Order: sequence, then structure tokens, then C-alpha cells
Amino acid sequence: MSGQAGPATATPVPAAAPAAQACMNCGQVLSGAYCSACGQESRIQTPTVGEFVREFVQDQMALEGKLLRTLKLLLTRPGALTLDYISGRRQCYIRPLRLYLALSVVFFAISGLVGHHAWMQADPGDEDKPLFAQKSDAAQVPTAGEGKAGSTAPAGQADSGAAKLPDGGFDAMRDFKTGYPLLDARIHAYFSQTQKQAGAQLSRAIDNDAPVAMFFLLPLFAGLLQLAYLRHHLRYGVHLLFSLHYHAFVFLDLLVQEIPWPSIANALLNAAIPVYLVMALLRVYGGRWWLTGIGVAALLLVYAILIGITLFAAAVISIIISG
Repeated sequence: MSGQAGPATATPVPAAAPAAQACMNCGQVLSGAYCSACGQESRIQTPTVGEFVREFVQDQMALEGKLLRTLKLLLTRPGALTLDYISGRRQCYIRPLRLYLALSVVFFAISGLVGHHAWMQADPGDEDKPLFAQKSDAAQVPTAGEGKAGSTAPAGQADSGAAKLPDGGFDAMRDFKTGYPLLDARIHAYFSQTQKQAGAQLSRAIDNDAPVAMFFLLPLFAGLLQLAYLRHHLRYGVHLLFSLHYHAFVFLDLLVQEIPWPSIANALLNAAIPVYLVMALLRVYGGRWWLTGIGVAALLLVYAILIGITLFAAAVISIIISG
């Protein structure tokens, strides 16, 4: 019996797997709806009006959700935002530096729209008087001989013989020379103003320089905290983090104070600044409330002095440089 070979059965060949899609932003192989390396969506479409609207709504909802959670925790539980960040719960809150910058920018912007603060004011009735009175011929320092012969000192009062500064003795500032003509002209121009004009110019300079000055003062506040809690052996970054959150609250408090409130409400808002600091320090650093209260009083006093010196110095430099 002769056999005849039947038809050969074809062996199925597996279909080639589709080429893995790469991220169009970083080139990483995609394995889901988002790139595991950069986070960009794996499905990229040609931009349309609907796409822009969808992205805007999603971003705003996410931002508003984070903002509301952050502000709620910042206001209701002093120091809790700092502890959450240290413990690793960060994604649901706005980052500390971004929060500080946002609130400070909004405060200084609103404050600038309301008007400049009168940091330096002349005494009533002296607004139109020159900053330094002109030196009169009569107000001269008496010589040693004149001091003895023409002394008008009351009887029984000893004549010290020392030269006394006459009225208007500070007028020498008008003739102060630095050796740089342009700089001298600006200094003399400032001293030639009336008290009202000079005070207004200095107040404007303080308002203009305050945002930058406060930003650079913030690390100094963190340094004061590190000195105060030196025995805790914490890194400087922890104190800086606390300072960012505390200053964010302060700017939020000051922002609310821009609204015209009754005097009792303004007093409560002012009192909230040191009280909040005590509560936040107790939650983050621990300790006894009365010791923390004393430390806060000393800390805020030193910090207020440093703020005043820094703002005044920055304003003077700004006036001299800008003219």
C-alpha cells in the first residue's frame, strides 16, 4: 500500500508585539497613562480649545484643593503644617516657599494699592520747615574768651568752658562731602527738603524695599530660632521651614488687617501674631508655655529691632542710589 503524504499543517507564527511607545518628552518607555520618569501624559493630542479648557479646570481644581487644605491647617492648627512636612506628608499641601511668596506678594500688592504707610512724619506745625534749619550768624560757637567775657549763663551756674553745639549744629550734614559729586548731590538734595517731603520720601522707600528686605530677613529669623533651640540639635532647614510657615501666617494676618475693621478687631488680629507663634512653637518644639511665652517676647523684640534697622538702612541706600 503506497502512502501519500497529506497536506502539511502550517505552524502558526506569533504576531510581532507592537513597538513600545516612548514618552514624547523624555524618551522613556511608557507603561501606563503617564510617564514614570517625567509624569507627562502618554496620550498627546493636537491642542484644541476644549483641551485647553480641560487642562485649566483640572489645574485650578487641584490648586484650589491644595490651597484650601493648606490654609485651613495653617490657620486652625499652628505648627501642624510644619510637622506634616517633616513627617513626609507633603503632596496635598502647597510647598512652603511657594506659600510664603504667594501670601507676601499678595499682601504687598494690596498694601501698595491702599497707599504708602506714613513711617516717618513731621511734628504738627513743622511740615513745611526745612529738614535742618539754616545756620544763623548769631548761632556761632563762642570762643574761649567770649565764653568768659560775654557769658549769659545764670548766676551761680559754672561755666564748663567746653564748646557746646549751637542750634542748627547738625546743619553740617549739608556740607558733608564723600568725594563723589553725584553721591554728594543726592545727599544734599535729600537734606534740602522740608520735613514733610523728606519723611514722605523715606516712607515710600521703606514700602518699596520692604518685600525684598523681609525675604532676606527670614533666614535671620530662622537663625534666631536655632539659637533659641540649640539643645534640640535640629538642622537649620527645620527652623527655616518653621519660619516660612510662620511668616506666611503673619502676611495673611496683615492682609486681613488691610480691611477696615473696628479697633477691637484690629487689636485681636495684632495679638494673634505672637499668640500664634507661641502655639506653633509648642507644637513643633515642645516645652512649657510660660517659658515659650517669655522666649517669644524676647525673640520678637530682637527681630523687630533688626527689621527696623534693615528697613531704614535699605531705604537710605535706595534714596542715595536712586536719587
